Amino acid sequence: MPNKKVLITGATGFVGNRLAERMALGGGYDVSVLIHRFSGPGLARLARLPVKFLAVDILDLEALETAIEELDLIVHMAYGTSGSDTERRDVTVSSTENIMRLGLAKKVDKIIHFSTAAVHGISPQAPVVTETSTMERSTDVYRESKIEAEELVWRFHVEHGLPVVVLRPPLIYGPYGAYWTTRIFKELQDGAILVNGGTGRANLVYVDNLIDAVFLAIDKNTGDGESFIVVDDDEFTWKQVYDAYAKTLDNCPPMMSKTVSEIKEMRNSLYPKTLRNYIYQPLTLLPKLIKTGLKDPEMRHNMMLVPWLRYIKNKFSQDKLEAIKVKRSAQTEQSITTVFKQHKKLPNDDIVQLYASESRFSNKKIKRLLGYKQRIHFQEAVAYIDEWARYQGIIT
Repeated sequence: MPNKKVLITGATGFVGNRLAERMALGGGYDVSVLIHRFSGPGLARLARLPVKFLAVDILDLEALETAIEELDLIVHMAYGTSGSDTERRDVTVSSTENIMRLGLAKKVDKIIHFSTAAVHGISPQAPVVTETSTMERSTDVYRESKIEAEELVWRFHVEHGLPVVVLRPPLIYGPYGAYWTTRIFKELQDGAILVNGGTGRANLVYVDNLIDAVFLAIDKNTGDGESFIVVDDDEFTWKQVYDAYAKTLDNCPPMMSKTVSEIKEMRNSLYPKTLRNYIYQPLTLLPKLIKTGLKDPEMRHNMMLVPWLRYIKNKFSQDKLEAIKVKRSAQTEQSITTVFKQHKKLPNDDIVQLYASESRFSNKKIKRLLGYKQRIHFQEAVAYIDEWARYQGIIT
């Protein structure tokens, strides 16, 4: 039986790289990858594999159809990662439409489309989230464009009968994983903050478990026309996750526990209030402008006809203005120094919401329809990560 010809988009990324590796080295597939630019560590990893590189713009449908002759499968992972919000959205949504049209033109057997569990929100209210849970519209360009891309996929499936499977992984971790692996090591090395003591649920999927789900979706037709949340069975809190990573580090600073409100207060103490920026600070500068204007006799006369300008001139002397400036600078510097002594970098709002969430994403559907079984469990995964991170020099 001839090898299946597969196109992977987003192959220079964390998951795409690993999929290309397993497909190319595992046999049964002739792998082609779309390349946006010839740079970056992902490309170096791909270069050692027996894959075909296609330097084609994913937004140019005609070029795609010309560059690719025969095609059996497409795994679509590409999405917008740089540029303005408009540019990122355009890459995510328009590339998905082009891939659907390419699939129709080449009469592919199946398209595996990578969405994200974040389409259901980063902090859902429901205790259990399934594929039928409501999609949460968002002002965040990544989550909203992923929803729009999925809507396109389903439209092509319904209107044209295009065979598709949509995967919605939550938080993907493993070797070469930047956000849910390397970043956590860095946080621990700097002194990590556990939101609400780390009691929130960690909905993780190890990268190779996710790739196993891709192969199941390709091989089994019982998932065609379906969406699947792909999450590991392991149910851990964020404290348990951070503790496991911390055990691989030497001389790890103690972790701090902060509530959501405490983190908000810490962040506010770092940055001047909006009122201070736009109202208070300009008002403190106004007397200086008045003083400059008073040097001109005619200007002085006209300005002093204005009651409130006359009041400010009398109320504030230069000495008082300097005292206010010094006091404000000292207070701000002390506040910033205090906070940075506790933690070098505060988690952003999305991370705080995510870490505080008690929701659990369900993998029951993919188990039922595709026979999915988690192959690599958390402790084994952490051992692999530890070995990789030491080899990479991320930890010593």
